[in-house]
Amino acid sequence: MLMTRPRRPLILAVLAVLVAPVIAMPFVPFKTVSLEENRRLAPAPTLPTTPGEWRKLPRAIDAWLADHFGFRDPLMQTAAQLERGLGGEGAAATAVTGRQGQMFLVDGLLRSTGQEVDPARAADYAAFVCEAKARLPGVNVVASLAPSPAEIMPDLAPDWAGPAKSPTEYDLILSGLSKCGVKAVDLRPSLRGARAAGQLVYRKLDSHWALRGSLLAYNEIVPAMGRPEWGIDPKALPWATIALDNGDLPRLAGQPPAFEQVEIHNITGLNPGYARAPIPGIAGRSVQPFMVDMRQPGPTVLIVGDSFTADPLPPYFAPFVGKVAWVHEDRCAFDWRVVAWVKPDYVLFLPAAREAVCDGARPAHFN
Repeated sequence: MLMTRPRRPLILAVLAVLVAPVIAMPFVPFKTVSLEENRRLAPAPTLPTTPGEWRKLPRAIDAWLADHFGFRDPLMQTAAQLERGLGGEGAAATAVTGRQGQMFLVDGLLRSTGQEVDPARAADYAAFVCEAKARLPGVNVVASLAPSPAEIMPDLAPDWAGPAKSPTEYDLILSGLSKCGVKAVDLRPSLRGARAAGQLVYRKLDSHWALRGSLLAYNEIVPAMGRPEWGIDPKALPWATIALDNGDLPRLAGQPPAFEQVEIHNITGLNPGYARAPIPGIAGRSVQPFMVDMRQPGPTVLIVGDSFTADPLPPYFAPFVGKVAWVHEDRCAFDWRVVAWVKPDYVLFLPAAREAVCDGARPAHFN
């Protein structure tokens, strides 16, 4: 009596909606981690061998189906958008806490542990740097990547982001750069060695490297530029430890600010009388490009990077150069006219590893 003729199409439509996710399961990409929820997905059930395992089998099957049915990702995203529209949080936090209280950005975390590798993405970024080098005749070009924290501290990453695998996209990018003759610097060995020696190379509650990490990177890069005399001996600096609560990761995780111990030295800024000047006519998508004129003879260095380099690197270069300029790489879409304006003798490509993504983009006015 309930199955009347007008209701039959509706019943069929409801059945189709319920069955479609199950039918689609074999055709959707297999995933082991959900970035929407910052957790590892349920593994496939194994054949039980004991009475206890047989009792747990229905629950294991239910967990597997709940985590791997077809169209799960778009449905999770839609649910998150709906929750946000109703005033809730609506999505997983963009930062997570790993072991020993170390925090990590979710963005790029699986790439840094080698759990997610896209060879085409890595090849595209390496191709961009190679193309840029070809357009810089007579300029000393050096490229590197600021490793993501989990590249240096994989043992502290959350369980769902591991175990660390190799090669990572960092490896693939360096390999691609070597093929076109770009001087590429792998910063990971020195940073890992310093960390093994008990040195603080990354901040605990911030997404950037610590000052000691940035100085180690600088000292690895200047010899590749052919200027080892520009190195700065960390032992010659007056180091001090202070407590700061300005880390960005607690905020991104939806937590209140928290204090961490941070090392500082006396090259944290430019000397009095020197300041960043915006580069005329060049606008950045993320941050305004700038130049510092040291008013002394010397070469000009252009840094193509991001927040890992904007603050710490110009003061390191300042005593040795005439000018130092910086432009945000904006995922390969910065304004190429900055090169004509700056007229660099050295160009350093140094973005964070997670930002070494072009998605096919190239700088404005590149061609």
